[in-house]
Amino acid sequence: MPYYDLRCASCQTAFSVKASIQARSEKSIRCPSCTSTELETVYRQVNILKYRDQNCDTCSGEAPSCAAGGCCGGHCLGQ
Repeated sequence: MPYYDLRCASCQTAFSVKASIQARSEKSIRCPSCTSTELETVYRQVNILKYRDQNCDTCSGEAPSCAAGGCCGGHCLGQ
């Protein structure tokens, strides 16, 4: 079952809930504060690292904040 990050449209309470896709589509998930079913999805930023080894041809292993060399911390995502 997926987790959903939601915000209540009535009271603005933000919460996460593990629920089935069917429960989400049928609007049977309720706000824990006011029990409203009028919920909005909260979208969060996700960071994806493209390279995980020291053979990155973009940064040549010289990322400034990576003490060990290689593409630490997603510095090579500028492609």
